[in-house]
Amino acid sequence: MVGFRPYYQYLYALCHGEAARLPNGSWDAAGGTWELRGDCREETNGKGHAVQTADGRTVVFSSLVQIPAGTPRIDEGTEVLVAREVMDVSRLYDPAFVAEAMSSGLIVARGMCLKYDSGRLHCRMWI
Repeated sequence: MVGFRPYYQYLYALCHGEAARLPNGSWDAAGGTWELRGDCREETNGKGHAVQTADGRTVVFSSLVQIPAGTPRIDEGTEVLVAREVMDVSRLYDPAFVAEAMSSGLIVARGMCLKYDSGRLHCRMWI
């Protein structure tokens, strides 16, 4: 008998470190680092439902991502993507690879975290 696997996709997030002050006085937030954040399950928003974000805007989201409880929180505004397989994160910096992976279905969703909800049994993220 095959076991049920509720989280069969993989969540990646573009995490930014602390900003550094440059000699001219401006701030550099560096490009960020892609990280595998854990397992997930993406559900496409086929009915056009909307979600209210932290700043009070109502936005139609493209996907709801179900995440196991205990996964580290992803801040609103963070760029994320959902993939069918574990990928080498160094390839996510190449726009040509990302475009090809999206057209082939390897990457099933990509966008910004609009809202994140931590629940007792699982977490939800809207992108």
